[in-house]
Amino acid sequence: MKKRKKSDPVVSEIERALDLGQFISYNRSWDFVRELEDSKKRIDALVKNGEAERAVGLYEMFLSGCYEKAEEIDDSGGNLGMFFGQLFCAWIKAKQKAGCKADETVQYILKWMDNDDYGFCYDIEQDIAQVLNKAGFRLFRKYFQDQLENAFVPYKSESPKFIYDYPADVYRNADILKKIYIVKKDIQSYLSLCEKTVASPKDCKNIAMLYKEKKCFADALAWVEKGLTLEKKREWLNQSSYGLTSMRQELLDKLGRRQDAFESAWSEFKKHPSMHGYDELMKYIPKLDFKEWHEKALLEAKKTSLSAFVKICSKTKEWDILSERIISVEYDNLEQISHYITEKAAKGLAKKHCRAAAKIYGAMGMRILKKGKTKYYRYALEHFRRAGKLYKKVDHERMWASLVDRVRKDHSRKYSFIGDFEKIVAGRWPDSPETFEKRVRKRWVKQTSD
Repeated sequence: MKKRKKSDPVVSEIERALDLGQFISYNRSWDFVRELEDSKKRIDALVKNGEAERAVGLYEMFLSGCYEKAEEIDDSGGNLGMFFGQLFCAWIKAKQKAGCKADETVQYILKWMDNDDYGFCYDIEQDIAQVLNKAGFRLFRKYFQDQLENAFVPYKSESPKFIYDYPADVYRNADILKKIYIVKKDIQSYLSLCEKTVASPKDCKNIAMLYKEKKCFADALAWVEKGLTLEKKREWLNQSSYGLTSMRQELLDKLGRRQDAFESAWSEFKKHPSMHGYDELMKYIPKLDFKEWHEKALLEAKKTSLSAFVKICSKTKEWDILSERIISVEYDNLEQISHYITEKAAKGLAKKHCRAAAKIYGAMGMRILKKGKTKYYRYALEHFRRAGKLYKKVDHERMWASLVDRVRKDHSRKYSFIGDFEKIVAGRWPDSPETFEKRVRKRWVKQTSD
C-alpha cells in the first residue's frame, strides 16, 4: 500500500491562523492579522534558508486562504487587505528565487489583478514593480503598454484630451503605467505618455518630483510652473495637486532664488493663512528677522482666519496674544472651529489664562450640543465641567451663569444630556458608568445568593 504523503506542518499553522468559518469582528481584526503575520514570517524564513520552492506553494495557499476569509471579517480598517499586499509581494520574490519563469509569474500576477473581487490588489502595481526582477518587470510593463495602445487606437488621430474624457480602458491603464514609471524613475516614458493625453497638475507634480530627485531643479521648476498654470484652467477632480506651491518655493531656494521663494511663501500665507503656510514662510526667514516676521504672520492670520490664528499661537505658545483674541471674539465664531484645534489651545491657556480657556471649553461643549450627536454628550459634559471650574477659579461666576443660561435655553429638551448638566451646575459630577469588574461581581453575588 502506497504511503500517504505527510502534510506540510506550516499548512496546519496557516489553517489555524485563518480559522475559516469564524467571523472576525472589526475590534478583533488587528490581533487576527497580527497572527497571520506570524505565520507569514515562518514562510519568509524558508525563503532565506534556501527553501524558496517550498515557500512558493505555502504562499499560494495562504493567498487563497485570505480570499476565502474575505467575507468572514470586518476589514473596514483595511488590515487584511494590506497584509494580502505584503504576502503577494513575498510570493513574487519567492517565485523568482525559486527560479520560476518570468512569464509564468507575470501571468499569475495579472490573473490575480483581473479576478480581484475584494479589492486586495487595488493600487498594488507600484509594490509589484518594485519587487519584480528585470525580466518580470519588462513583461509587466509591456502588458499595460499594449493594453493602453489597443484601447487608444480609435483616438490616435484626435487632439489630446483630458484623461477622464477617454474610456476606462484608456485612463485605467494610463494611471497604472504612470505609477510604474514613478517607481522606476522613468521620466522619458512618463513624458511620452503625457503627450498622448493632456498633462494634469498631478502629472506635473509627479514629473517635477522625478526631476527633483535627479537634482534637475530647473526642469522640475518648469513643470511646477506648468502645473500651477493648469490648475486655474478647469476643475481637475483627483488630478489636481495640492503642494505645487510649496514645491515651487523649495525649488526656487535650491536654484539660489531665496528671495523669490520667500516672496512666494509670504504671498501664499496672506491669501490662505495656515499652520503649513506659516512653517513654509519661516523656512526662508533669517534668525535675526524671525520675531519680526512671526508677528507679521500673526497679524495677517488675525485679520483673515481665526482657526489659523489659534493654531499658530498654540504651536508657538503665544498664550498672551491668543488669550486676548479669544476673549474678544464671539462664541459663535469659536464654535465653528474643530475641536482638534481648540482643545490644544484650551489646555495651553488653562495654566495662566483661565477665562480664555473656559470660553473655549464652553464653545467646544456648545459645538457638540448643536450637532445633536448623543454619543458625544459625555465629552460636552466634561467640557462644561472644565469651563465652570475655570470661570470660578478667576471669579467670573457671571460668565459661567451666562453660559449655563444659554445651555438651558437652547438645549433643555436634550433629555439624555440636561440632567447630567444640572448635576455639574450643582457642583456634582455625574456618576461614572459601572466598571466591568463591578458589574461581574454584582452578577456573581446575584447568581450565588439564596
